[in-house]
Amino acid sequence: MAKSYKKKETESLATDELDVEREPASYSEPEPAPEAQKESESDGIIRIGEHAEAKKLNKFDMFCLKIWTYIVAIVTTIARWINTGIFKIFKKKLPERYIVAFISVVLIILLMLLFTAPFKITVNEKETLDIFNNGLTPVYQKVGDTQDGTPIYKWGYADKKGKVVIACQYENALEFKYGVAFVNKVTEKDGIIDNYWYLIDKKGNAKGGKKFTYTTELGDRLPVGQFGDDDKLAWVYVGGKYGYIGTNGEIKIDALYNDAGDFIDGLARVKSGSQEFFINTKGDQKSASYDKARDFSEGYAAVRKNELWGFINNKGDVAIETRFDNVTDFYCGYALVRSGSSYGIIDTSGKLVIPLAEFNDIGVAKYFDTSWWD
Repeated sequence: MAKSYKKKETESLATDELDVEREPASYSEPEPAPEAQKESESDGIIRIGEHAEAKKLNKFDMFCLKIWTYIVAIVTTIARWINTGIFKIFKKKLPERYIVAFISVVLIILLMLLFTAPFKITVNEKETLDIFNNGLTPVYQKVGDTQDGTPIYKWGYADKKGKVVIACQYENALEFKYGVAFVNKVTEKDGIIDNYWYLIDKKGNAKGGKKFTYTTELGDRLPVGQFGDDDKLAWVYVGGKYGYIGTNGEIKIDALYNDAGDFIDGLARVKSGSQEFFINTKGDQKSASYDKARDFSEGYAAVRKNELWGFINNKGDVAIETRFDNVTDFYCGYALVRSGSSYGIIDTSGKLVIPLAEFNDIGVAKYFDTSWWD
């Protein structure tokens, strides 16, 4: 039995060997791994080992990038210095991002202050000229000749087309404002000359029927003023005193004053006796009394007390203490001042932006009116 078994096992092995030789095992290559999706076809995430095409920057982008890099480097360096100083003093460091944020805020504030710096004396601002106030402008025309052949000229008003709409019949004429204008007439009767001003509307009709006579005591000054920019009141000279008239030709503030100025910023300078002060459109006193005062300019009026000049604001309050021998009106935010033989320039806070010194001249002095100085 044993032999028989062995024989069968040998035969089986032989058969298997023959099968192997007869049918050799076939070999197949493994399937390649799927290709990685391109960035444009994937989720857009750039992974390790992948390459993204760099965006080409133009010159302006490169300039901005360099500036930003410099700023970040400077701010970071300053932050580290500050943190080192803090550590030396307190033996403790702050998070660097807090210091960077603080420095950034400070820089922004400094930039804002730089662009809004107060020391900008602008002396060449363009002045506006409204030729046709209320659509009319005063014009001057020859209207005839005297017996000896001397030309006679009169004033009237023309519109934007050049057409004379109010006949040239006045000796003088001021610009229209709020639909009214002051005009001047000179008449003679029985050897008596009557030189007076009155108010007219845009049709040439008299408003209010009041006449304001010119007298020699006025000198070069007219007996009428100008209506304020925001206040429809103009000073008038009546019977040796000054009051204020409205655009309807009626007296709004009685003629009680020895002198008067135009309404500016809601206030007007008046003089009563030897003292000058400011009133509102109702005639109420709105400031202290001063030895002398000037009309408002850029929100401030020069005032003098005890021989020294300062300024008040348009609320009637003291803005700059009286401490100068002379001052000019404010122009473009600055005023020329004098103390003794020294000159300087102040701003609206009273700060000397050009300190007092014995200058022979200050270049910008020509823009300030000193003709009224003592």
